[in-house]
Amino acid sequence: MFGKRKSDTDILVSTIKNCELFSGLSVSEIKSLISVSHIRDYSEGEKIFFNGTIGLCMYLIVKGSVQIFTEDGGKVSVLKEFTEGAFFSEVHLFSQTDHSVSCMAKEVTRLLAFAKPDIDDLVKIKPRLGNKVLLRFLDFFGKKLDELYKENSELKNKLHSKTQ
Repeated sequence: MFGKRKSDTDILVSTIKNCELFSGLSVSEIKSLISVSHIRDYSEGEKIFFNGTIGLCMYLIVKGSVQIFTEDGGKVSVLKEFTEGAFFSEVHLFSQTDHSVSCMAKEVTRLLAFAKPDIDDLVKIKPRLGNKVLLRFLDFFGKKLDELYKENSELKNKLHSKTQ
């Protein structure tokens, strides 16, 4: 009659398990990842980060949604929206660069944040898991680069055919 309610940990494990970056990790490995993560709750319209601020975290959406946007002279342009289960800002785990966009919670949102120093510690404390996670990121970034190369080649071909 009464369904069993999932615990917060069960929800986090499920969210991470369903994320392509962490597929193939065991429940105990996922719990180790959770132990180095940070849960952040945001109100609707609350800014998560701003253009020009240093990026040190990757975010995984546990609940809710976010908008990635730019502002120019008070005009807001939404570039992308992410919903439950999606991740963003992953490049900032590997480079200390400033955000080139801003991010805002579109509704009440819970994020799991992975900070660069915490991932660095994970690699030192649990090298097998840390390396496994890093290899998943390398695979992900390799696929993304391949997609960008293909897209770039297609755009060059279109541009070349228009100029002839």
